[in-house]
Amino acid sequence: MGRLPVADGSAGVVLDVFAPRNGPEFRRVLRPGGVLLVVTPAADHLRELVERLSLLRVDPDKAERVAASLDGHFAPAGETALSRTLTLSPREARTLVGMGPSAWHSTPVTLPGPVTVTASVRLGVYVERSTSSQPAGGS
Repeated sequence: MGRLPVADGSAGVVLDVFAPRNGPEFRRVLRPGGVLLVVTPAADHLRELVERLSLLRVDPDKAERVAASLDGHFAPAGETALSRTLTLSPREARTLVGMGPSAWHSTPVTLPGPVTVTASVRLGVYVERSTSSQPAGGS
């Protein structure tokens, strides 16, 4: 992930949804007291499609890997599990699968009719670590 087109210290909130995380860059753009919100898939995200179509599963260590990737710059301040049941047409399901990592590892989706799926995510809230807890050489 490259440099965000945002001025230093200008954002009160940075929202990262299902995307790579760049702790130093997020810290650069957040103003003092700013908050980083990170949305990642929960273990049971889209489980109905995962099981039915043999899609890639969410890494069981995902939450720990996210926290570790931000550890030098951010501290966890809270977490919320969010879940919602959706009914998708075959076209919507195909589009949804095409947006995820399984698009590179599976054949095109063919479903005979609507499918009910569970969207299940984790919303992590992170705050800037104090400078005193920064590792040597950190910004």
